[in-house]
Amino acid sequence: MTHHILSTAWLVVFVLLGAPSYAAEPAFMVWRVTESRTYEREELVAVTPSIGMPPLPSKVTMSRVTVALEGKRITGEWRSDTSRFRARAEDFPLGTDVEAATKGNRLLLKHPDGSVVDARIVRSVKPEEDDRD
Repeated sequence: MTHHILSTAWLVVFVLLGAPSYAAEPAFMVWRVTESRTYEREELVAVTPSIGMPPLPSKVTMSRVTVALEGKRITGEWRSDTSRFRARAEDFPLGTDVEAATKGNRLLLKHPDGSVVDARIVRSVKPEEDDRD
């Protein structure tokens, strides 16, 4: 009988450890776009990996979108010249609703074509608590 209980316990352990674990999918909610702009900034880019050659400045196109829901505002930005779908901030016009979610330090925005833009969160502002007596 002990052998039967032990083998059952091992089976449970192997099933639990061997089962694939999936990260929870982010919950998309409808947020309001409060800022949407594209700008250029300089980044240092290594032209050649040789020693002694300093990185050269290069201009990259960035997109920045801020979304708001119930007083909370989250700003995300991404390089629009290298994004997978070539999404730009102009695709998320000011004052429109967009489905968005957060996952760690990432802001996920559903593009009008159904793709998802993965932006790095650069600012997050939570609503101020009311001081009630």
